[in-house]
Amino acid sequence: CLLLFVGAMGKSAQLGLHTWLPDAMEGPTPVSALIHAATMVTAGVFMVCRLSPMFEASPAALEVVRFVGAATCLFAATCGLVQTDIKRVIAYSTCSQLGYMFFAAGVGAYGAAMFHLFTHAFFKALLFLGAGSVIHSMHHEQDMRYYGGLRKEIPVTFWAMMMGTLAITGVGLPFLDIGFAGFHSKDAIIEAGWAAGYPGVWFVGVLVAAITSFYSWRLMFLTFWGKPRWINSEHIQHAVHDAHGHDQHDAHHADEAHGNPAKAEDSGDAPSQHGASQQELKVGTGGYHPHESPLNMLVPLGILSLGAVVAGFVFAPFFIEAEHAGGFWRGALAFNEHLMHEMHAVPVPIKLSAAIAMLIGLGTAWYAYIRNTAFPGIVAEQFAVLYRVFLNKWYFDELYHLIFVRPAFAIGRLLWHRGDEKTIDRLGPNGAAWVVQLGSRGAARFQSGYLYSYAFVMLIGLTAAVTWAIAG
Repeated sequence: CLLLFVGAMGKSAQLGLHTWLPDAMEGPTPVSALIHAATMVTAGVFMVCRLSPMFEASPAALEVVRFVGAATCLFAATCGLVQTDIKRVIAYSTCSQLGYMFFAAGVGAYGAAMFHLFTHAFFKALLFLGAGSVIHSMHHEQDMRYYGGLRKEIPVTFWAMMMGTLAITGVGLPFLDIGFAGFHSKDAIIEAGWAAGYPGVWFVGVLVAAITSFYSWRLMFLTFWGKPRWINSEHIQHAVHDAHGHDQHDAHHADEAHGNPAKAEDSGDAPSQHGASQQELKVGTGGYHPHESPLNMLVPLGILSLGAVVAGFVFAPFFIEAEHAGGFWRGALAFNEHLMHEMHAVPVPIKLSAAIAMLIGLGTAWYAYIRNTAFPGIVAEQFAVLYRVFLNKWYFDELYHLIFVRPAFAIGRLLWHRGDEKTIDRLGPNGAAWVVQLGSRGAARFQSGYLYSYAFVMLIGLTAAVTWAIAG
């Protein structure tokens, strides 16, 4: 079980084998949405859940699954707190949500793990495609520090990402079981942690719920609220410069065509940067006007938004209710009916804990990025070391470079110099060439052209033949 789980850790980017997932997000956004958020990356969770009867026979393996899932959940959430690349925030969010799924499997709530896998596919793909739409509208700019004020410019994308954010943060009414997709699945995992008798795991789940809410709303506030900060983006500056250059070029030729060369000469003078008006510069747009994405990009957002809203309460009975789940899965998962009943009977404070955590994260993000925008900088200065650790992903890349990459290069150089050059080449091709060269030189000495040399060789040969004949 442990070796199988190591494979699942690599497949689902768990702590220690997670570094590939954020780097994979550099690829096309639809690939990130489909493969790295909704399908391929969740295969490790699916495998553990499908092999749940076998894992149930190994308490030690379940303990490892539980610990790794909770640790990954917390680690990735802290990384997502401070990232500025919109896709990297969602990438670390994916890693964190996978940790949720694993620690749900580790406490025996395989149905809750599969349920979160199912709902996560909707809202995380929605967030990725929404981020792609934002990037498209902002001329390929991915740094959220250069966004702001986009909700009026790209309203369809804004509302789609709002649906995804409400889903991932778990917005809902706890006692009425009404809410977005993540409300049903993530709350079920947190309640399972308490019901299974693991208060430490439950606490990590609640803490990460607050962090998830914070970085999700941070993304929304930086992107869609506040004043435009587009003018600071090099991508936007290039876009405005290119557009203004084309406008000047067209105006110049139009003036020449109408016989007004003086105006054509003056058309290159701009009152401010790249032809932007003083008012545009003042509000931070720099003369750039974001545009909504085309219909072929917006239709998938609408479909996924529907799933992010209704997938939770529509499909919850088939995952976390004992009366329906057993018949639906027909033995494909190991269901603990006692745990399922205990999940629904947790104390009121436990049932409210996820909602309270969500509100704390929302309130903190609102204060930091809407009410008092200087607050994040102050906190980053006061906790500079912790901020750098989170920003540099706990220095895992540097640590792996030190532990694995540098020794591998050193071993490679050693094998190259000592093994390849001094051993294989010396005894192999170079050695064979040296023997042939030595033999050639020896043979060349007998081909001197002097008569006495040939007579000497003939004498030696005759002596050898006579000796052999006598001996025989």
